[in-house]
Amino acid sequence: MPDTLPPFPTIDSLSWAPPAQTAPTEAARIDNVSLNIYADADNANYQNWVSDVPRGSGNPRLNNWWSGQAPRSPRRLVLSHYWRLVPGTFTHLSPGSHLRQSWQYTNGISTTDSQSITAQVGIKADGISAGLSATFGKSVTVSSQTSTTTEYSVDPPAAGTRVWMLWDLMYELSVVDQNTGTVIPAGTYRGDVEFAGDKHYSGAYLNYPWTHLVISSGNLVSQDKVFPAA
Repeated sequence: MPDTLPPFPTIDSLSWAPPAQTAPTEAARIDNVSLNIYADADNANYQNWVSDVPRGSGNPRLNNWWSGQAPRSPRRLVLSHYWRLVPGTFTHLSPGSHLRQSWQYTNGISTTDSQSITAQVGIKADGISAGLSATFGKSVTVSSQTSTTTEYSVDPPAAGTRVWMLWDLMYELSVVDQNTGTVIPAGTYRGDVEFAGDKHYSGAYLNYPWTHLVISSGNLVSQDKVFPAA
């Protein structure tokens, strides 16, 4: 479980109902971020990942952006988090009642999303959790995607009514214009690229796999409140 969690919504009455999700709150940011972008040569069968910051040596590399065809800069990478309600888990329990129920629920990060985050952010640590934690300098815990049947047993209060529900911790990754906070387009951008091994130099189409990505962390957390009997 990560060190910090987003706030739960306030259960203020028995007539209260939970939202489908809470509002995202920023957990961390990296200003002036350098990311990797996927380059596809416009006149030959060459593709590779390159830094989105042009440089004059090494390969593969982006030599320069074409005029008017570069992503907005400077860029910021933002990590936000929020809660998503696990469907069917919101319930009221009164003395004498008991909840024992199984939920079939898919949560956690897919292999595709994990690979695209690793490639674009340039994660070198072993595993997506360690990589994101190192990148943002804070604890980020993400598990692999699973679709399992999970059973929860919830006891009633001795008196009054217990309001209970289950939340899935979600992460949101965004690449934004640092001046405006607006998510930048994923592409397509144009530039000149030196592909691997100095084998080919040409114009290229360049695209980020994502500039706004939402993933389930795989962390399920319950929330409850007991209201006294009227």
